[in-house]
Amino acid sequence: MYKLLLKGLLLYAAFLICVPLSAQYYLLPPVQNGKNPGNLNRDNENPQGSGLSTGWQTILQGPQASGNWTATFQLPFKFYFYGNLVKSFKASTSGVVTFNSRTSLRVDSNNVALPTSRIPDSSICIWGLRAASGDFIVAKTFGTAPHRQYWISYNSFSEQNLQSGGHVYVSIVLEETTNKIYLVDQRVVCLQNGVECTGKTNLTLGIQLDSLTAMMVPGSPDYPCSNTNLSTTEDNLYHTFIPGQQPALDAEGQSLNLKAFYLTREFPQNIVGQFKNIGTETINKISFEYQIDNGPIQSSVVSGLNVPALSEFQVTHPVPWNLTDPKYNTHNVRAWIGLLNDAVPAQPADDTIATSLLTSDTVYTRILLHENFSSSTSANGKIANDTLHKILNDFPGLYTEVYYPLGSPQGGDPYTTIESIARARLYAIGNFNIPRVLMDGAGAINAASYSRNAFRALQEIPSFYQVVPSGTVKGQDVEINIEIRNVAPISSNTRLHVVVAERETIKNVKSNGETVFYHVVKKMLPDTLGMMLDSLPSDSSLSVKLLWSVPGNYRLPADGRTTSIINLNTEHSIEDFSKLEVVAWLQEKDNTVLQSGRADLRYVVNSQDEAVASVVKIFPNPANQYFFLDLSTLALSNPTDVKILDLNGRVIFNSKAEQSFQFINTTEWPAGTYWIQVEANKQRYVTSLQIQR
Repeated sequence: MYKLLLKGLLLYAAFLICVPLSAQYYLLPPVQNGKNPGNLNRDNENPQGSGLSTGWQTILQGPQASGNWTATFQLPFKFYFYGNLVKSFKASTSGVVTFNSRTSLRVDSNNVALPTSRIPDSSICIWGLRAASGDFIVAKTFGTAPHRQYWISYNSFSEQNLQSGGHVYVSIVLEETTNKIYLVDQRVVCLQNGVECTGKTNLTLGIQLDSLTAMMVPGSPDYPCSNTNLSTTEDNLYHTFIPGQQPALDAEGQSLNLKAFYLTREFPQNIVGQFKNIGTETINKISFEYQIDNGPIQSSVVSGLNVPALSEFQVTHPVPWNLTDPKYNTHNVRAWIGLLNDAVPAQPADDTIATSLLTSDTVYTRILLHENFSSSTSANGKIANDTLHKILNDFPGLYTEVYYPLGSPQGGDPYTTIESIARARLYAIGNFNIPRVLMDGAGAINAASYSRNAFRALQEIPSFYQVVPSGTVKGQDVEINIEIRNVAPISSNTRLHVVVAERETIKNVKSNGETVFYHVVKKMLPDTLGMMLDSLPSDSSLSVKLLWSVPGNYRLPADGRTTSIINLNTEHSIEDFSKLEVVAWLQEKDNTVLQSGRADLRYVVNSQDEAVASVVKIFPNPANQYFFLDLSTLALSNPTDVKILDLNGRVIFNSKAEQSFQFINTTEWPAGTYWIQVEANKQRYVTSLQIQR
């Protein structure tokens, strides 16, 4: 390993000697430390539409011909390329991003060495790619001004040496203020007929001012992406182009050795910074400084160092961070180098490392939500579900699961509903790319590739929320109570989702060999959009009551086609009412799940004193021109709040009910589903109303 590293450094040293100073950039040896540049982009590397985090803009989708260009896009901040301000770019399917947005030069995928007249002036290259079906170019901004990064990513792209089933993930990253350019080698696999092969990419990585001035990453034009197919940053490698000439004294901030969360009893904490010497001289002494939020700056001189050029080093500040506030809080931490060998660094802008973290004196165990999209006709469904449940059985009490049956292939699962289809659409999951499972609203994968380590990594993330559902079933009447406790605030964008599921079903058996299906969704309450919560401050609690009268009789459809599926307004697919459960979770606008919980619904048999009264009665339901609201089972000693909301959470009716019987006119309301929310005696009752025309 050390011989390889030494050989690589020697190659880089020889390469740098050959680069003329007029090139105005210098190139650092590759970095492979398990993090992306600056550690700003922590998104998993998943395909667009199948697990890629929110916020990425699709700027091109395959299949496309070799050399096709995207439209022109504006950069989100000022950026200088070879000393010239550039404001816009376009990207080609072959892996070339150019700031010469007026060019019509087609760059095919047959890459050669730089410089070359086959590349437009003012371009950055990861050249040699092809855009097949399912390939995307996506872009996203990370960080905050004046230290943002703009990522242009070739997502699940094709390259001829990776064969027909292979893919590569590579990115061009532009950095604000420093004007650095990073080429990030993220993910690669060679596949032929579903079998992994040994092919590696032959790419040209570099930057080009014009047909006479350019720089390449060593190995180009046969650069072999050498990482693995991990969807995390763990195996990522990146190359850094820095404008100007390599200075004598300069350093680059890499990362802060801090976790994302700390309990208050874990303080005091040392501030440990990871830096890199990117100058030509050895670093012997630094001035190391840090600041928490907008507090005082802690500064100290650390001497006795011996850091050669192009080496990384770690330094611990002698003054630890003492936390004084024990409550839940977000803290912004900045650390930087003020002086190097008693001199100001050549480019101070890249010496700063920043991160944010959470602290609290209380934390809840995360109950990891698994949303499982599959079908009893999916050929891969059995393997995926067998793997999933084998793993989950090892972690009792630490997970929840809901199974959404979907249509197709071969007609699909008989228990498909419009709600399952709508939920799949939320995550851009189609009938023909199932099975897919998401953990806490992200990372859509085939559960056959799930692992215990992956479960542990996600489940060990602390939660600042607790969701405790309970409920009863009497006949076909379901009453659910949800208790929510929050250490951290709840925003007005947070929704409570509630699912009534059946723990086991067997009548939807079809063609894939599965004989039992677990946690099958029967109804989402009030519907697939869930219930928008009011914002809540830290250390609050909330009680929610939901009522559902299961309509009609049981029916087993022939399949999951649209013409066959269950009508949730008039019938149901519950095989055994004694096997019903409730799963509830809190989910943010970006689909992040804050916490989940589950409980078996208590099945009440012929016991009047255990019977659940219908607290909020509405009739007729469905309604047309009007309905009556009957609150006679509530003690209305004080005026009771009555709100009616549409599916977008807009309040369309709001009153104080002083009488137990109320007539409400609905002639002006569009047809659809509405929530009726009644608050009385410090409890909230929620049920749904259908308006039909």
